[in-house]
Amino acid sequence: MTAAAGRAADVPRKIIIDTDPGVGIPGTDADDPIAILLALADPRLELLAVTTTFGNCPPALSARGAAAVLAAAGRADIPVAKGRDTPLSGRLDPILVEAYAGARGREGRLPLPDPGTTTPLGAAELIARTVREHPGDVTVVTIGPQTNLAEALIADPELAGLIDSVVFMGGGLGLEPTYGGGNVTPYAECNIYFDAAAADVVLRSGVDISMVGLDVTNPATGLILEPELIRSVEPSSPAQRLFLDVCATYLEAPMFEWGHGCVLYDPLAVLATAGPVGRWEDRRLRVETGPGEHHGQTQEGRADDPLVHVLVEVDGRAAVDRIVSTILTL
Repeated sequence: MTAAAGRAADVPRKIIIDTDPGVGIPGTDADDPIAILLALADPRLELLAVTTTFGNCPPALSARGAAAVLAAAGRADIPVAKGRDTPLSGRLDPILVEAYAGARGREGRLPLPDPGTTTPLGAAELIARTVREHPGDVTVVTIGPQTNLAEALIADPELAGLIDSVVFMGGGLGLEPTYGGGNVTPYAECNIYFDAAAADVVLRSGVDISMVGLDVTNPATGLILEPELIRSVEPSSPAQRLFLDVCATYLEAPMFEWGHGCVLYDPLAVLATAGPVGRWEDRRLRVETGPGEHHGQTQEGRADDPLVHVLVEVDGRAAVDRIVSTILTL
């Protein structure tokens, strides 16, 4: 079983992307806007909506960033909705409070559209409405904290039965010894850590779930967009120019010192949604939601814990080549 299994090759997969793109903001990852560009460029996918969450930057700012990506690709018709500003607990982690007080809380080097370009609907509302408009056909790709999807599932308990599947970038099981454990603590990956309760809600929702975690999204697999490749691109469209600009911003102030270049965490989740990639294993998983040093850790669970399709092996270099070549068709 893979994230893209069970779908006719000539039928694009309908998706919602729930994301936290910091577009042109120093100190934020380039991978979220790259993931949106990939979803727009890959003919195997049909992007229906984008919802934004906290993470790289506050949701209002990431909504404007997502709108900038869509506009550059000529797809301003795709709705963007801002999510809630805090996790389900109502308390933003001190790491993010401090980050948002600095550069990650304000517009960066690239101009962003006005807030009015986003839909007045909240993110959870847009997720629910879109799923109900296409019952059984929508995959929700969560590449930030899963607060918006969890909120939608809590507000509308029937929604889980209408979602085709969820593919999330997050977590790690320590299968890759150097990078597979955590990136915000030794045990936890940031997308899970910043709202572990939301990740637990999604995991236990009964929806078919695929996990693309730190075990495959790391330098050891070769999943790095290296500066040499970035510099080799000669842009011929606004989308390609934006692609280069977000990469350049990241390289000026990388969030993680995990090799030279951009680790394409989130684009790999989108690529895995579009079609076969790497090797998958079904594993029973749980999320540590309690206090303490293991908060936010994804762990192998018991027999009664949810079964999740976990990407355990990937050719990172081949994935990077596929991601970049696809985006350059825009």
